[in-house]
Amino acid sequence: MSYPAITVANELIKLSLSEEIPVTPMKLQKMLYLANGISYKRKGKKLIDERFEAWDYGPVVENVYHEFKEYRGDPIPGPKNVPVFKEGGSVVNSSAINVNDEDLQLIREAWDNAKNLDGLTLSKWSHNQNSPWDKAFHSQPKSVYIADQDIRQYFENFIKD
Repeated sequence: MSYPAITVANELIKLSLSEEIPVTPMKLQKMLYLANGISYKRKGKKLIDERFEAWDYGPVVENVYHEFKEYRGDPIPGPKNVPVFKEGGSVVNSSAINVNDEDLQLIREAWDNAKNLDGLTLSKWSHNQNSPWDKAFHSQPKSVYIADQDIRQYFENFIKD
């Protein structure tokens, strides 16, 4: 199952608060990217509905950026409850979407692997040569979106069993 990015972001923020490890907007974006990649590796499908964009500082889900940009480089104080579209066109609040246990484990894996890294370190990691971000950002013409297939292939090789 895949989820609106804000739903996965909120789960990461809950982990941040429960462990008292701050998460900034940049760190959150890179953790979303990591969680999505882990899902490709473990389940063969994406975790996040939206596509990632290739921005200067790495992969970004634009609507999540806009929800948390007010915090700039400061820690995000808590989850956001915002309207999201579900399949079929209905609108629900993001807090009404429950993440199943299997997917919570993927989110936890991303958190555990990156929680002690800051946003800039994660940004530099996302810029590795031949990474999905690198391919999209440096393509001619430059691509706004990072190809899902590139993310899948990258994480299938990046994450060891």
